[in-house]
Amino acid sequence: MWNRLFYFLELLSLLPILPVLYDQGKKVRNKISKLTAYSNFLVFKSDIEESSILILGESTVAGVGASSPSHTISHHVFNQLKKKHSVYNLGKNGLRAENLKRLLLHGKPDIPNKINTAVLMVGANDCFKFTPPGKFNKHILEFVLFIREVPGVGEIILFPIPPVHQFPSLPKIIRFFLGWHRRILTKELRNLEKKIPELEFENIEESYPPEYFSEDGIHPSDLGYKLLAVEISKKVAI
Repeated sequence: MWNRLFYFLELLSLLPILPVLYDQGKKVRNKISKLTAYSNFLVFKSDIEESSILILGESTVAGVGASSPSHTISHHVFNQLKKKHSVYNLGKNGLRAENLKRLLLHGKPDIPNKINTAVLMVGANDCFKFTPPGKFNKHILEFVLFIREVPGVGEIILFPIPPVHQFPSLPKIIRFFLGWHRRILTKELRNLEKKIPELEFENIEESYPPEYFSEDGIHPSDLGYKLLAVEISKKVAI
């Protein structure tokens, strides 16, 4: 209830300055360079295969901002776990929570029937689109209930919404409202974690240095991807 009220206050605050935000957003879009997605679909098979890990999500999983496939999240995770776990990577630039199920079904023929751990990375595009918290909650819940029926899935890890409020290429006013909406959607993820035993929400709040971001000032750099992979590897290895 309070989160919905917080969202209503956000909308009231947004309305008077929407033309300004639209104008600034348009300038940013024209200025930002379009980077390659290096890991829409990647597979790293282990000869030992202690378990199978599925990493699924938006542009971060798609490897936008990395300099090559060898600097993407899934490649780092595979190596950091000493190649003992097979890693399957499904990413889509621009993905929102409502399209998670479609992405998984699209890649399903290339993914094994048994996945032990699913890692979800989503939410930045829902911040950019100011997705209502109720809808966001519904879409994440529907997907979690769907994926937990996949044979073998014992753990579903939701990683934090990317730090949209820290993206260097965005004007301060845009970062302010994106940060506001990020807090609203993060609250929904916390609420879902309390309801679903298999779901773990890994809420990491940090201040990231400029070198964490790629040249577009939005997506992670090679360093950013390596640091993200460290956090994922820690959780999967527990």
